[in-house]
Amino acid sequence: MSHRIRALASGLASLAMASSFSLPAARADAPAKSDTFVFHASLADGLGFRTEQDKFVLDAGVLSQMRFDAISNSDGLASDGFNVAVVRPYIRARAFHDQVRFFVQPELATATPKLLDLEIAWQPMPELGIKVGQFLTPFSRAFFTPVPILQFPDFSRVNEKFRAGRDTGMMLFGSTGKGRLEYYAGAFNGNGIDKGGNDDTSVMGIGRLAVNPVRAMPYDETPSLRGAVPFGISIGVNGIADRAHPTKQQTDAATGAQTTVALPAETRLTAGADVFIAWDRFTFLAEAYARQVQPDEGKRIQGFGGYAQAGYFVVPKRFEIAARAGVMDPDTSKPDTERSVEGLLNGYVVGNHLKMGLRYMWLRTEAKTADGYAAGTNHKLTFQVQLWI
Repeated sequence: MSHRIRALASGLASLAMASSFSLPAARADAPAKSDTFVFHASLADGLGFRTEQDKFVLDAGVLSQMRFDAISNSDGLASDGFNVAVVRPYIRARAFHDQVRFFVQPELATATPKLLDLEIAWQPMPELGIKVGQFLTPFSRAFFTPVPILQFPDFSRVNEKFRAGRDTGMMLFGSTGKGRLEYYAGAFNGNGIDKGGNDDTSVMGIGRLAVNPVRAMPYDETPSLRGAVPFGISIGVNGIADRAHPTKQQTDAATGAQTTVALPAETRLTAGADVFIAWDRFTFLAEAYARQVQPDEGKRIQGFGGYAQAGYFVVPKRFEIAARAGVMDPDTSKPDTERSVEGLLNGYVVGNHLKMGLRYMWLRTEAKTADGYAAGTNHKLTFQVQLWI
């Protein structure tokens, strides 16, 4: 990750230089206006500083999530235990009255630390901006929503199966009509996060278009934390086009060594649609996906999936109940259909900055899953505490 660290240092230095250049030269016939730094430190705002004229703002903080998980199936208790699921320190900087934005965020809770986000964006006007680096790809409303302000402890299993993850590339984006129309169009490596070069040798294109006919709809699944909200609805469509060159690990029969073997190239097309509603203390989100994979040699693979979730603040700003249900068939030629139903209780001590959630999930799958769920019926209980500074 040394090249990432060098890139981060270079980015911070550039921003600091840019902020110094943004201060206007004092006129000879008038005293220069002071633009002193104002520091802040709080649970809600993290640690940072800004100039009085907001020409440069820097914030630092950390997102952490601690969990207890218990999973059972027909064989009894499969696993249980506590773990630190997320530790993500971050630095966010803004300059030129938010026209230039910089964000970096690693993940430290994994066995090997990895870089999640390293991005810089320039948006001289609401209608047009450009972002480069490694960042969230613009597919699905849920994935575009920052993790600390998700309603559930994690994304729907359907969402994780069909969307693309973070990737390295560039993206054009913007909005018009006071946020009533949004667009995102990006070109990415297609080989995942924290990797140098384009290992997949082809560019992956991802786009999103969202219409908000009533009012702007921020990417936040807990808007009622600020009180009752007026009715709003967002409708989005998403697409991924990727010319992929997959590989697999294979054991050499003669030497016993692991070798990487190239598989036939394939064209992957994924479509998605979502709708989000917020009104008073109620929220509703639904997303649906369809995927087609056509190898150069072999049979076409098709899959589909969808889910919906809804929540309501029983006690304003403090206590929320929510439910989610999903179904997917990632490969219609195989017995791999999944169905899930989830129930959730959320308690907010200091908004999303300190909250606790208790979630139960019923999962029925036709085959053993890649993340360890047994074929048949599975039950999972999750208790999570989130601290976000």
